[in-house]
Amino acid sequence: MTIERAQTATRPPMGRPAGVRAAKSGRDPREALRDAGLRVTPQRLAVLDALSHAGGEHLSADDVWLHLPSKGSMDRSTAYRVLADLTDVGLLTQVRLGDGVARFEMQSRSHHHAVCTRCGSTEDIPVTLVKPLNAELARTTGFMVTAEEPLLLHGTCHACRDDLRAAR
Repeated sequence: MTIERAQTATRPPMGRPAGVRAAKSGRDPREALRDAGLRVTPQRLAVLDALSHAGGEHLSADDVWLHLPSKGSMDRSTAYRVLADLTDVGLLTQVRLGDGVARFEMQSRSHHHAVCTRCGSTEDIPVTLVKPLNAELARTTGFMVTAEEPLLLHGTCHACRDDLRAAR
């Protein structure tokens, strides 16, 4: 397993403390947009809806566009601009999970990511699981992992490990 820092969007959320996400599960998207200082538009609502129904997947901009209910009502460039706007105000988080593709997610809590090197699947890793590693790093090296700069853990997922065992 290798560990590296996941690349996150370089622009900090405007008007929000680090690590705070406005797009919390169950929150009215109209209210979230207004609270973030954005106008409520059909395009922004559609993008938020597509991501909220992604089942925790980390979607690329093209994936988001493909998940829109009626792609004819919004072209790709508009979807990209909406994603940038929502990321700028902290409603979305942009990460790069080792394949270089910018991906977006709606999360209410900071977390790290694990990526399978065989199949590419990803898992969200709670910050609490990294705390013991962080404590040991701080004790031995003085280095501290921050939740705002998520780790990217490379390894093998459960399904791929099972496949490897079955092939032996």
